Amino acid sequence: EGQGSRLSHPNRGQEEKNRSEEISASKAKQCAVVPFRICKRDVASDSVRSKLHLLQQQLSLILGLPVVHFKVQRLYARQGGDSLRLQNSWREQGASPQYPLGDLTTTTTRSMSGMNEQDGGSTSISISPAGTNNLSGATSDLIQSTLDPCVILMKQIVSRHAHQWEHDPNGIYSLAQGVVYWEPPRHAQAAILDELQASTNDLHKYCPDEGLPELVAALQTKLAKENGLESTNVMVTSGANQAYMNCVLTFLGEGEKCIVFAPYYFNHVMAIQSTRGNDAVLVGPIDDNGYPDLNWLQETLDSDEDDLIRMVTVVNPGNPTGVSLPRAVLDEVADMTRLHNEKSVDKKRTWLIMDNTYEHFDHPKCNTLQQDKDGNGFHCSNADHVVHIFSFSKGYAMAGYRVGYIALSNEGEFSKEAYQQMLKVQDTIPICTTRISQVAALGALSAGRSWVIDKVATLEIGRRAILSALEPLERVIGGSGAMYVMGKLPDGMDDQEIAERLVKEYGIAIIPGSFCGKPGWIRVCYSNLPPIECKIAAERLSNGISDICLGGVK
Repeated sequence: EGQGSRLSHPNRGQEEKNRSEEISASKAKQCAVVPFRICKRDVASDSVRSKLHLLQQQLSLILGLPVVHFKVQRLYARQGGDSLRLQNSWREQGASPQYPLGDLTTTTTRSMSGMNEQDGGSTSISISPAGTNNLSGATSDLIQSTLDPCVILMKQIVSRHAHQWEHDPNGIYSLAQGVVYWEPPRHAQAAILDELQASTNDLHKYCPDEGLPELVAALQTKLAKENGLESTNVMVTSGANQAYMNCVLTFLGEGEKCIVFAPYYFNHVMAIQSTRGNDAVLVGPIDDNGYPDLNWLQETLDSDEDDLIRMVTVVNPGNPTGVSLPRAVLDEVADMTRLHNEKSVDKKRTWLIMDNTYEHFDHPKCNTLQQDKDGNGFHCSNADHVVHIFSFSKGYAMAGYRVGYIALSNEGEFSKEAYQQMLKVQDTIPICTTRISQVAALGALSAGRSWVIDKVATLEIGRRAILSALEPLERVIGGSGAMYVMGKLPDGMDDQEIAERLVKEYGIAIIPGSFCGKPGWIRVCYSNLPPIECKIAAERLSNGISDICLGGVK
């Protein structure tokens, strides 16, 4: 039996006993397989035991239970001796909220002979569907199993404790949601005013599904000049999230798979879960630098004999990692997926989805365009199997306007066909992005990339303050890209519990890592407060980490 998390309820022992008796007395009537992957490099090592312990913690999060009990029923080698599976079946009710496991099963290639229960292999745990309750029949199984929106959950926590900080002039500082503290360029508002004051305007009308022709043309010019993307088809979407949903609905069929890397951007996983289910999500690891594990990716693509992997998702600079990926890493991912397509027997395409939402936040300039004199451009691959996603929400501070866009190559036959098919999705969901928002986006573009770069430069004070606040933790990643830093909490600490305590006791809101597939970590954003306020918030965070996590030691 696994060891349980701490319980604040005074009747913990009796409740656990009653639950155990209920489980023992019941046969498992409903269950779903939740796989857990153990890399081959971990086989026959002590890390297997820690991974199984992590699995236990993650199951607790998935089911919304304070304790997860599991018992080994059988352990056996797959045919050929290439992997082991640990199976178990049990029943529980009323699980919510939803958080998926950090890894999914993949076979290993080395022999497993002589391994015992503690040494592991690929493990598969069979559990009841998470999130079920007496009202679950009102909605689809897919949406029931989809992650709860973590930003909303954190806002609820902030609201719950806001009264305790109402006498503090600063209130509760948010270092949670990824937004910027500045306002959009005046060019955006001016463009709207000009349109409204014109003798006639078409703001009340639909525009072409792909976007206002003048905005599409301006974006194609921007993509060529600032991203090195020549000859592109552009589709304007209602934010980058809708752009990603367009990709999921266009490329991912029944029974097919999409790769993301943990820690992942939760809305990407939610898009896949809500349309194709948990089984469609393949979650890969990152390495010590916060880069996608390319060895894992290559092994996973090589094992995809049935061509079921249709999407590989990479966010650069990273959300939630805050890591800016070097161009060499991105080129290797593009080459891997390209070669996988060339080997495909039935010509099924694996698309590399590059989410460039944070293109302006490449602090070390890992992806500078060679032809860019100012060094402010952001290189993107011209390969015809790569789909690029961009946004006006971050650099241009236009999150509420909801404008993003997709860029696909206009060179290859597959990408041309994909664009035409994606228009079906576009016409079904928004028809077109709100016209007045597109007018604002066109105005914002006229401010120029340098306007955004100057704003991003003001984040340096807050970035350094947050890195300093997290420095005492065992491990920190990020700070080189986007607007995030992640820190690892001491072993055994519940990141959600810590997040609530930081709000309640220190007036600071962050995102628990378990919301991003990284239990035991926290994600901190340093862009949503002006520099001086961010320094104050960082001091609060430092005090909270010192008191709660390190026993008062800084």
